[in-house]
Amino acid sequence: MLVNSGAVCEQFVGQHLLYAGAPYAEPDLHCWMREKSQSSAEVDYVISVGGKVVPVEVKAGRTGSLKSLHVFLREKGRDFGLRFNTDIPSLLDAETSLADGKNRSFRLLSLPLYMAGQALRLCRESI
Repeated sequence: MLVNSGAVCEQFVGQHLLYAGAPYAEPDLHCWMREKSQSSAEVDYVISVGGKVVPVEVKAGRTGSLKSLHVFLREKGRDFGLRFNTDIPSLLDAETSLADGKNRSFRLLSLPLYMAGQALRLCRESI
């Protein structure tokens, strides 16, 4: 068992996302944090794909909570998210609940960690 497997997975995906852009563009990578009392949230990475802002979560296993991703999608009014994990690739139509009790639909692209190099292309095709 690797104690630092989550951090290693985040680092692996982060390096691929950092240099996935055009070769003439300055590489940059961002994250998102919300610090409210009793309800902080953090999205591992935030990338731009075709003019859209896409939140990215990295999980070391097959499953994991996506609470922060849901918070980002609700607060920013987005309808697409990207998750890296060790499961098979999938594109899901899902919902997240808003503060007023209504649901907001979004698409979640899940990719295995080894497909990090193809993330931008697959996001463009899925949006």
